[in-house]
Order: sequence, then structure tokens, then C-alpha cells
Amino acid sequence: MMGLGAETGRPATLSEALGFSETVVEVGPAHPALRQVMAGVGGTTSFLVSLDDERIRDLEVEIGLGHRGFERRVECGVWEDALPYVSRLGHAGGVVAEVAYCLAVEQLAGIDLPDRAIWLRMLVCELARATEHFGRLAALATAIGLTAAEAAAREGELAAARLLAFATGGGPLEGWSRLGGVARALPPAFDSGWPGEWRVLLDGLARYERLSVRNPTCVERLRDVAPLSPETCFAWSVTGPSLRAAGVERDLRRDDPYLRYASLDFEIPIGSTGDDLDRLLVVIEEIRQSLRIVDQCRSLLASLGPGVLEAGAPGARAAVDGARGADPGEPGVPKIEVPAGEAWVAVEAPTGELGFHVVSDGEGLPRRIRCRAPSFFHAQALPVLLRGAALDDLLPTVALLHLVAAECDR
Repeated sequence: MMGLGAETGRPATLSEALGFSETVVEVGPAHPALRQVMAGVGGTTSFLVSLDDERIRDLEVEIGLGHRGFERRVECGVWEDALPYVSRLGHAGGVVAEVAYCLAVEQLAGIDLPDRAIWLRMLVCELARATEHFGRLAALATAIGLTAAEAAAREGELAAARLLAFATGGGPLEGWSRLGGVARALPPAFDSGWPGEWRVLLDGLARYERLSVRNPTCVERLRDVAPLSPETCFAWSVTGPSLRAAGVERDLRRDDPYLRYASLDFEIPIGSTGDDLDRLLVVIEEIRQSLRIVDQCRSLLASLGPGVLEAGAPGARAAVDGARGADPGEPGVPKIEVPAGEAWVAVEAPTGELGFHVVSDGEGLPRRIRCRAPSFFHAQALPVLLRGAALDDLLPTVALLHLVAAECDR
């Protein structure tokens, strides 16, 4: 079909000039750009891009190469056996998935958490959010060639990851959350490392902000790219920072509060047009608010003093600061008793609203465990965002959407 050039007798596009109806480019699954920009996507996700010159006519997101049968696998063991698999739904954000799963099972089992476990979970979740968001900012800087901004974001990401490791006792797959509480309190290394890492976090965020949103070239590069309207967000179940960037003031920490978020002081940043620039501004401000929450949780934990970390409900383990709970896989250790019924709990993960629907028949094993992972829905919305955009807008938009392959594939 001839384009606008038909009126003058000259081809309007390169495709017309060469006699092609369209050009198809496959980006991934092992494309170097994906590995550099999106560590969580490279190697398992590919994009089949139909082009008209440099404009995206259509886009197909191919997922599934990392499928591991997550939901079926976790239904084959006791409730505690699911935790190592749940934590692998993300990198640093895996601890947030652990908390979501634990809250769903605890709601079904009628377990009341100790105060210290609640504040510790909130502190760790916000550190994970800051870590993931800094990684998102670094990926964006890589995609658009802001080398100095990328270095600032990586410094912030590493500082947040170090604090997260201090708090959980290891890497992001440590299995820190337990059904009924948490594995350990904040060690002395966390308190001693806090002042220095705090300064690195604030300095890295300030430098990134100066090098990106105060950089006219960067602003023009991202403005009006891949805009999302509230209606499109609702149609494709887009949640998290991308929804808030579209002007929808929705955050489960405030609108459907879990743990003790309702008692904390923090703000919900929102955008107006939902383009890449708004998404960047929202992510930067969310890091600032997460650090604010971490500071409040740390102060509240200090005022509580030593105490119980795991609930003493029937079938649950109890542990005191400094002592790890018993391994739930040891013979003779009672498992949590989950009565027949079902429960749904959703939390505000770094990628969006992540929830678990758990069903029990009272026989000791899960009847059904269903995970609602935000990246799966965001991947489906990507063609709508990028239709008509330039090819070089693909990677910045994917970076800001923060697709996590483990959430897409499960």
C-alpha cells in the first residue's frame, strides 16, 4: 500500500522504495542489547518488531523460554516448601514476593505476626524496592548512552543491595521470610554500615537526577515516548510505577494497606502523560520515598528493643533476636496448620501489584497456589505502548517498564 508519497509519485518510505511491505527485526532472546540493558530479560525474552522505516508498526513479545512450572511445583510440597521458588520470582524483588506469599498463607492460617517481624518485613521490602529501582535507572541510562548517570545509579544499587544483604543475612535468595515471621533481626553490621551507605544512596540519587531529568537532551529524548493513558492501563492491567506515571494515584501500601504501611508517613508520586519521562520521574521519587520509609522503620525497630521474630501461634515456630528459627524441613518440627479455605493477598512490588491466591483443603498440602505477577501483564501491553514509536525507543521503554522474565514465565 502506497503512503503519503503516492500524491507526488515518489515513495514515502524506505520500505516502499525497496519494494518491501515491511521489515521484521528480531531483538533477542540473546541480543547483546538486552543483556546489557535488561539483566532480568536478556536470554529468555525476545521481541519480534515489524518496522516501517524506523517506526514500529507492530511488536510481538515472545516469552516462555524460562518457564519452570512454578505453580505446579509449589503445589507438590508443604506450604513452607514454596518459599525457595517464590523468592526466585525476582532478583532483589524476590523478598517482596516472599512477603506476599507468607501474608496470604498467614491470613488463611489465622497467624498474627509479632510487631518486630512486621517492621522488619517493611524495611526489607523498601530496601528491595530501592535496589530494583536503581537497577531500572541504570538500565535506562545504558539504553540512551548516559554513562555518568549509569555509574551513579549503579553506586546507589550496590549500596541498597549491601544494606539488603546485611538485613537478610545474604543475597536476595536467602529465604529470609518465614511463615509466621522472619528468620533474623537486623545484625550489628547493618547499624554500623547504615550511615555510610545512606550517604551513598542519597548522593547517587542526587547525581542521577542532575544528570538525567535536569539534562535537556535526556528530557527531550524521553518526552512523549510510549505514552500510556489511564484507560489503556486499566484495559491491560498495568500497575505499579507505570500506572502512577499515567496519573492514577493508586498504591496498595496506601489504598489497601498491609503490614503497617498505614501508620507511616510517605507520599505517592504520580505523573500526567504516562510517557517515558513521567515514568522516570516517578521511579526517582519512589526511591526517595522508599528510603524515607526505611528510615522510619529503622527508628521504630530501635524503639521496640529485643523481642520475638516469629509468631507463637499453634503450629508456628518462635525465635528470639540473634537465633535462627529451626529448619522447617527437619523431622519432628511441626508444620503450620492451614485449615480449609482460600485467601488472596496483593502487595506493592517494585514491578507493580504482585499477589497470591492460595487454596487449602485442610489436608496439609496446598490445593492451589496462583501467582499474579505484574511483569506478565506489562509485557502484553508493550505493543500498545510502542506502536508508532521509533525502534530506538524500544530499549528505554523496556527498561522503564522493568520487565522481569521470572515473573513473565514462572
